[in-house]
Amino acid sequence: MSGTRLNFCIQKHRTEHPHYNLRLEIGGILRSWILPKTIPTKDNEMRLVIEDKEDPHGSVNSKGIVEDGYGEGEVEIWDSGTYKLAKNSKSKIEIEVKSEKLSGKFVLLLPNWGRWYKKRLWILIKL
Repeated sequence: MSGTRLNFCIQKHRTEHPHYNLRLEIGGILRSWILPKTIPTKDNEMRLVIEDKEDPHGSVNSKGIVEDGYGEGEVEIWDSGTYKLAKNSKSKIEIEVKSEKLSGKFVLLLPNWGRWYKKRLWILIKL
């Protein structure tokens, strides 16, 4: 799958607890993570992210009123573009994104302690 350009987007979700959603097309499934804080933009910057439900029929660029683990509210597309999937395992996803606002390499890591929550906790790192 390396070298294939896939779609991604980051949504700004206006709820009682405003946050961002990272959405990646991986293997025909739309995978999502909730970012309670801002997106990491500097090298080695890290953020805790919360795995959200997978959507086999979802669109990477959906907008409107949606419900996620942080509540119901309107989503807008903050950024979208393409990415290359460098690694995809159960505990590590490496991507290289290219979009209007973001570019570069990112890694999603699932630490052992992150597996024990109802919604798994990952770490998103800008490389």
